[in-house]
Amino acid sequence: MEDYIKDYLNHISMDQKKYFSEFIRCEVCESEDHKIVREIVSISRGNYGKLPVVSCKKCGFLFQNPRLNEQFYEDYYKKNYRNLLFKRNDPSKDFINDQLLRGKKLFEFIREFIPKKGKILDVGCSVGCMLIPFIKYGWEAFGTDLDTDYVKYGKERLGLPLEDVKAENMILEENSYDLIIIMGSLEHIYDPNKTLEICKKAAKDNSLIILEGRGEPQSHTRDYFNQNHHRYFSLVSIELMMMKHGWKPFLTTDAMIHGPTRPGAFTSVGKLEKQFKKEDFKKILKNHKENYKEVIKKLDNHDRKFEL
Repeated sequence: MEDYIKDYLNHISMDQKKYFSEFIRCEVCESEDHKIVREIVSISRGNYGKLPVVSCKKCGFLFQNPRLNEQFYEDYYKKNYRNLLFKRNDPSKDFINDQLLRGKKLFEFIREFIPKKGKILDVGCSVGCMLIPFIKYGWEAFGTDLDTDYVKYGKERLGLPLEDVKAENMILEENSYDLIIIMGSLEHIYDPNKTLEICKKAAKDNSLIILEGRGEPQSHTRDYFNQNHHRYFSLVSIELMMMKHGWKPFLTTDAMIHGPTRPGAFTSVGKLEKQFKKEDFKKILKNHKENYKEVIKKLDNHDRKFEL
């Protein structure tokens, strides 16, 4: 294991003997060819360390490389994530209210595209409060998250239908969901492709998926790139990831549809086409991708604004 990853594990108080790092292919196009765009990222507020972020030379996708193994992800998000982020393992009142507001705004945004009643899955649901507006209007809901304490709060204190399970291990009824939402969580999990394949099997024909991405940097990139986000979607790459698994995006926007607490974030909505084949994605990739040199140039130009 690289020394800088050992330093990182020590900083977040995780036993380096339990984990190992690995170099990975691009999670969008499977290419092994990439360019390092940043090496120093935010580890915690005011603290920085080496965790390289690369851009795929074939499609422009931004992601951490190398990354830690799957056991690290499970241990970190189950035990350490919230405490390191908020210094507490239970959700604050402000956090719950924010989820409620975001859920309400999401329902208002999507209601013209969905049936009056249906079945919704929230992957990475946290406390689960984004499901409440859907439940209020008669929807059957289910949420999953690896964050044990937040899921427990949502189940026991709020009576919500949630399960403490990592996305890659979800066991879902096939062909049963009308709407699947993954609001920012796809940037944190270990394997987004496995997660989306599980979701695809659970989705009805012509069902919808909503993916939220962190979006454009709102500060210097040394703060934008951080240890908690393992990949960084753009308006292009979020659609590519969606299309790779059979959803056809029909609405992608950087408007703040979920309220003011996600500045810079964007949302993409797609409809499932179960007859979609991997060969179809190869054709799409030729025309729907980003140039990695332009991606790097954009990041450099952004940082110059903060260095003046």
